[in-house]
Amino acid sequence: MSSSYAGQVSKTDVCGKHIYDLTQGCGVMSEDQFENGQEMSTEFVLSQDTQTGSIFSAPKAFSKVTDSFLQEVQDSWSLDDLYCDVSAFDTNMDNQMIVLECKRDVLSWAAGTLSASPACNLMLDEAMSQGWMISLEDMAGLDYHLDVPEKRIILDTNGMKVEALGRSEYFRNMMLVSFIRALRDVWQEKRHGAFDEFEIESILHLERVRAADLDVMAVLVAWELRSEGFNALWRHMIGSEEGDIAMRFSGYLERDPSALFNGRALFEAFSQWFRDVSRVDRADHETLNTIDYMVQENGSDVFGHKKLRAIDLEILSCLPDRTAYLQGEGPEILSNPMYLGLGDGINQSHFMQIVHDLNVTRVQDVPFRNADLADKIFPGGEFTAIDDIPLKD
Repeated sequence: MSSSYAGQVSKTDVCGKHIYDLTQGCGVMSEDQFENGQEMSTEFVLSQDTQTGSIFSAPKAFSKVTDSFLQEVQDSWSLDDLYCDVSAFDTNMDNQMIVLECKRDVLSWAAGTLSASPACNLMLDEAMSQGWMISLEDMAGLDYHLDVPEKRIILDTNGMKVEALGRSEYFRNMMLVSFIRALRDVWQEKRHGAFDEFEIESILHLERVRAADLDVMAVLVAWELRSEGFNALWRHMIGSEEGDIAMRFSGYLERDPSALFNGRALFEAFSQWFRDVSRVDRADHETLNTIDYMVQENGSDVFGHKKLRAIDLEILSCLPDRTAYLQGEGPEILSNPMYLGLGDGINQSHFMQIVHDLNVTRVQDVPFRNADLADKIFPGGEFTAIDDIPLKD
């Protein structure tokens, strides 16, 4: 089964150039593909910016969500229009009997179902108040996409026709999980945005925590819906690649029911996310690909030098009810090797290559360790004609 982390967030500056935020993976990779070394290097394709007409190179996974693709997305609805009382759907009946015939029906059912979760209902309310729209399209394997400038969430149909998606319990629940992650990403985006003021090692750490938080939130919402009589999503979570997280969460609650309210059960689920080394390696791989692309496109000044603090990690765990399940755990997360990642050799090599690229001055595609030397050889960044070179007597 493929493992989908969070979606991909795109931003566009005033010049129309795409800048890709680092909030999780840009695609989907199975465990077998990762272990066999597949997709460990990013394939780049040429894309055209529709505002400037310029051609730029972008990772293949990003090419699906360029301006031209976004402009072709016709069917979008505001969350406010889709939001409905969950009582419109009988959550106690067999989930397989639900028949949804069009995109609006599917998205309305999803919004109505998720509104039964207290945590997700607050995220829905905030997204609605900010004017977010939602669409359902074939994203070629991407979990979801956030078009931040247009305030639009695009969920993946997994290549299925809407009628088939509406009749499939499995794929409906998969879409619900993507929807939860997208809403959490919208929540995080408003408060934290990108992490480009940090140094890249800190960005990797923040991205792991944010990726884990998305899955923890999906488990929490599925548990809350189970309490409301909608059991299908919880069963789906148990049977998915995040099943170990769900079981760790529920197992801790069985021993200590109060852990649901003090954040301990969520912290146990968070810790379980990091116990799957392949999950951490895949998250690091996707983040490194994005960092590498941004360095190549924007140069070594694209990231800052801010050091990571414990509070920077803890604040990412703030829930809509204003509790933080990582409160007090920041120092442990900063120091415990389990949370530090980069255990894969290929990821380590990729990281060192990026560090090297950040520490050199590249002029005319020639790397220099010393900026003054680069300016002497290429004054103003240009080649020096032979006739312009002064001759010694």
